[in-house]
Amino acid sequence: MNFQQNYKQLSRAIWLSVFIAVIILSVGRLVFLANIVDTAELAQREGDLWRALFTGFRFDLKVVVIGFAPLLLIGLSVAAFPKMYRIFSKVFPWYTGLIFFLVTGFSIGNYYYYLTYGSYIDVFIFGLADDDTKAVLANAWADYPIFLSFISSLIVACCCAAFIRTIIKKMQQWEWKTPHKITTSVSVFMMILTVFFFARGTLGSHPLKRYHAQVSDYAVLNNITPNGLIALEWANSDYKKQNKFHSVSKTELETQFIKVVGNKTGQFTTPHNAYLEKNKPHVVMTLMEGMGMNVLVEDNYPENDLLGELRPAFESDFVFKRFLAETSATINTLVNMLGQSNVPTISHSSAQKVQVAAAAVRPYKEAGYKTLFITATNGMWRNVANYLPSQGFDEILDENEILKAFPEAEQFRGEWGLSDEYAFKLAEKELKEATQPLMIYVLTITNHTPYEVPKNYNVKSLKVGDRIVERMRSSKEEVKRLYETYQYANNALGKFISDIKQSSLGDSTLIAATGDHKLRGFTLKIPEDLALTNSVPFYLYVPEIIKNQVIYSYNPNRVGSHKDIFPTLYAFSLSEANYYSLGGKNLLENDSSERFGYNEEVTYTESGIYLNSAPQKLYPWISQLDINVSPTMDNKDLIGVEYNNLKTLYINSQIKGTY
Repeated sequence: MNFQQNYKQLSRAIWLSVFIAVIILSVGRLVFLANIVDTAELAQREGDLWRALFTGFRFDLKVVVIGFAPLLLIGLSVAAFPKMYRIFSKVFPWYTGLIFFLVTGFSIGNYYYYLTYGSYIDVFIFGLADDDTKAVLANAWADYPIFLSFISSLIVACCCAAFIRTIIKKMQQWEWKTPHKITTSVSVFMMILTVFFFARGTLGSHPLKRYHAQVSDYAVLNNITPNGLIALEWANSDYKKQNKFHSVSKTELETQFIKVVGNKTGQFTTPHNAYLEKNKPHVVMTLMEGMGMNVLVEDNYPENDLLGELRPAFESDFVFKRFLAETSATINTLVNMLGQSNVPTISHSSAQKVQVAAAAVRPYKEAGYKTLFITATNGMWRNVANYLPSQGFDEILDENEILKAFPEAEQFRGEWGLSDEYAFKLAEKELKEATQPLMIYVLTITNHTPYEVPKNYNVKSLKVGDRIVERMRSSKEEVKRLYETYQYANNALGKFISDIKQSSLGDSTLIAATGDHKLRGFTLKIPEDLALTNSVPFYLYVPEIIKNQVIYSYNPNRVGSHKDIFPTLYAFSLSEANYYSLGGKNLLENDSSERFGYNEEVTYTESGIYLNSAPQKLYPWISQLDINVSPTMDNKDLIGVEYNNLKTLYINSQIKGTY
């Protein structure tokens, strides 16, 4: 056979393979959509639906032709050599099988990723490598049909590859009319041009990119538009960018500080307080794994008790529910709150040792406190044992220290480490043995997939309702396990608070707690659920003797987010202490200044909520956790965007300086 005949076979085999792969991705998108869509929402957005499917088709063509481009190039190179082309023809089906396996597997994986994170594959997927890989894989194995998905992908790949092999064999038996060399040359040129066009995605000046995936105000359609492979490429790009820091303009930084906090430096000083000056209280701040309002809203005592022993504290102390977790992952929240970094990989990057001036616990260290970080997992999780000392922590106490103090904790070990109650027991032990004021930051871990309560815990009354089953798309048994773990974590916190209050430490210890992020795995309606999607409670206990020494005003409907926690704690524990704020305020301050709460997806204002991607639409508050789904269309308040810009400028200035 000559080049022209081999090229005919090659071009037809390539386009047939492209067609099959695109069909697999398109079917995967439709199945994805059918499983997560709200038909009532979709009925109002027919144009958006067709735009999502068409743009998705373009993304599919893009990744598929890029995947098969090596076959085309190699095939063209060997088409003039009969022996080499025969070998190539035998390898061809194996290569296509690999592509078919990848497109099938990533279509399935992208769907289950959405069920967990509420988004197509993004930068959090790299937690598989950065996190406790064994625990992550164990969770995934327990939560999702990984083996079945693998076998299904393999079967689809083998069947399609076998079909391609059969077609190639048949084509080798056909008699082809040899075209003219000029005709073949034009055909080769047109095929390469077509592949280039599909790989680029457009004839316009801008190639098909991520922003093309934003096709609607209905987030579900935006999430089904890209396929898993293109989403992984974006995630990889984001991950690489996270470690890149640069110097910033001092003028630009100062201007941004003025926009957000009202001064050029973000520096503030707590008022003079004679009592706090002489009586420095202990401070305990707890970051609770998965303590999201999207589950807590289902609390209905006594039949569905999600608080356990935390209930008395929630009923008697300060609790804010219009409160946002600023990120969607634990490490992101940790470095954001403690190190003022919106770059989560900083804890294990070359910048991990940089001492950030605005680090949250630094004012306590400068005031003579001993600063402790306690967690029931290993201290090398995300390298926090090496990162946090640079941010002002004196000691990192992890599962090893817990086991030294409480050896019996080993029998209650879970996938991620020891039970939460032992982290609190160690905190209580440190408080009782303290010879100087302590600032303790506790990170809990039990309320995490796979949901499993310690064997020594007696579960209190729970009732699984139909609404949460529908929203989790799980069985009642799975939801019940989630409820049990959620209750256990809150109960452990509640018992710790109760023990401290009833001890001699009750008048000299502040206790705060919040969730690190929403509890994942829920389907949510937008905009109906905007008030719950990323909200977490913020709890604060302040001893009466301290409350009597500080002027404050409690409004449970005041909006806020993680940035406000430490300014609030400073106000009730430190006298004339210098601290930085990038936008946070004392939530109990007796003033009428405008507040805001920030999350990567939404911003809370005193007037309502807006999506950061569509800030002109403001959804007004109706009640504490309910909004009007008919937005006003003229919102001019972009404080959430400005705040995030300040965070970016600030962390870069700390690492690379200003000019």
